[in-house]
Amino acid sequence: MFLTRLSCFFLLVLLLAGCTGGPRPDPRVVVLSSTAAAVPATETRMGRIEVAEYLQRRHPVWRMSETQLVERRGQYWGERLEAGIRRVLEAELGALRPTMPAGALYDVRIDRFEPAPDGQVALWAGWQLSAGAGEALRSGRFQASEALSPGTGDGAEAAAMAAAMSRLLGQLAQEMAAR
Repeated sequence: MFLTRLSCFFLLVLLLAGCTGGPRPDPRVVVLSSTAAAVPATETRMGRIEVAEYLQRRHPVWRMSETQLVERRGQYWGERLEAGIRRVLEAELGALRPTMPAGALYDVRIDRFEPAPDGQVALWAGWQLSAGAGEALRSGRFQASEALSPGTGDGAEAAAMAAAMSRLLGQLAQEMAAR
């Protein structure tokens, strides 16, 4: 009798545990994308890409305040953020075709690049165009924000974040090419 009651108790616990979990949404995997038309790469234009340590995570980071960040555990980067930034800037600069001396490369440092509670994605970056021996030819600082477009449905938040971040990288490339 005791074994039957104990078995029923465990069966009830298992059933309740299964009901409370419910179906889990699929994780959202996002990548940055270029808005530039596909241009065959003739040469690499990118040197070093340095990304702030706090951004080098598998999950996108969202800023909650000046001192608090949150990783979105249901969202994943489809590639290292540094690799995505490099790929998008290469495509954008390839389409813009800035005048550059042979062998010159752009180095980029990303200091801040995440959504904030106000619905804006911020990009703070520094860049430098250098000749072969590290000789600085041009440099600049870039700070801009882009609104997250409202969306509905599964993954809309992650897609809006990646789209806004991609647009900001396009703006950064335009500034780099214009100077």
